[in-house]
Amino acid sequence: MSAQPSVQAHPEVPIPPLVKRNTWRLAIAQAINGAGMQLVPTLGAIQVVTLLGNAAFAGVATSIMAFSRAMTAYFVGRLTDQHGRKAGMYLGLWLSLVGALIIGMATLLGSFALFCVGALIFGSGVGAVQQMRVAAADMYPPSRRGEGISLVAMGSLFGSGISPLLVSLAERLGKLLGINEIALAWLLVPVLVLPCFLLVKSIRPDPKQIALEMEKYYPAWALDSAGSNSVELDRGDLLRVRAAAILSAVTVQGQMVMMMAMTALALKALDCSLSQISFSVALHAMGMFAFSWPIGRLADRIGRKPVILAGLVVAGSGALLVGLGDGYWVITTGTFLVGLGWSGAFLGSNTMVTDVTPPTKRGQAIGVLELWSNAAGMTLPILGGLIVEGFDLHVLGFFGALLVLIPIFVMAQVREQRPGIYR
Repeated sequence: MSAQPSVQAHPEVPIPPLVKRNTWRLAIAQAINGAGMQLVPTLGAIQVVTLLGNAAFAGVATSIMAFSRAMTAYFVGRLTDQHGRKAGMYLGLWLSLVGALIIGMATLLGSFALFCVGALIFGSGVGAVQQMRVAAADMYPPSRRGEGISLVAMGSLFGSGISPLLVSLAERLGKLLGINEIALAWLLVPVLVLPCFLLVKSIRPDPKQIALEMEKYYPAWALDSAGSNSVELDRGDLLRVRAAAILSAVTVQGQMVMMMAMTALALKALDCSLSQISFSVALHAMGMFAFSWPIGRLADRIGRKPVILAGLVVAGSGALLVGLGDGYWVITTGTFLVGLGWSGAFLGSNTMVTDVTPPTKRGQAIGVLELWSNAAGMTLPILGGLIVEGFDLHVLGFFGALLVLIPIFVMAQVREQRPGIYR
């Protein structure tokens, strides 16, 4: 316990230049890859309705993506624990590239079966690339880990800005060339993905290696609390903290995906253009990522638990606003709040999981979080589609708000002595 005051006396741990460079490269790669990821909530529901002619299954695109991410997350986590984080990122980029091409071709051919294959492959790639969060956690000590994860997550903000430009370009080129603009948007994704391979290659050493040799990069006083959790908590206590974090992440991820899948369809019903829908999704993504850095700083300053709880409350409020809103801007504001709440709860949960997991098991731990989060993202959009088809968007909003009550109760039981240190 004597080591704890020394960490308090040095709240700002110096970040080595090498770690800063690696972080920026991860963030840029996340930004570029994130532009393709944003096409799913923007275009997925519309594509399914076009291919099947039935709104009841509008959420199936996001569900397929979530299914593939869930099925591969743990195994990719094991791969990165054994062979390094870069191995998982390379795999993810290849799968994303191939999946986007197949989705684009499926749209041109009008083949729902081929679309499903492409979504499965693309979703697997997206899941594998999420090991970037683990890579960020590997490179930062506990007192600045939330900030490190959030800096990489902020890359997705720029990706959300690139996505509307990609859709707009596809619309213009599609009219000029006589090609379906939705298909063309997907076919342009590989052009964005290719530079990411060079960015990942330039990250040295592998972030997992940094985690195993932290003393080479940070002063001793900055690492005094790094092992305190394993000393003060028994295995059962560690598992309870991890379970509370995973439950929070699972709920907020499923709720967010469900609301976004149905919101795009609701805006389409209001005769909004693809560009308007893309802009709405971009604002939602801003809520998810624009405030990542201050949220990460808050998680390091006041604790992971209060940030997670605040995120769950905001996400529930946003769902209510989406359900009660009748106009474009009211619904868009609600989706922004859903994204903002997701940011606090999901980033805080990821940080909490890495706090109580050693580097050699971190990939698998985040893999488990991804597995269950995407299982929720797979089932809840389908349920959301059935709710909208059988009732209306108002009922979906209330359902989305009720979902967050369970993790709020469970997370309230976690005792966080100070940021990253649990009792």
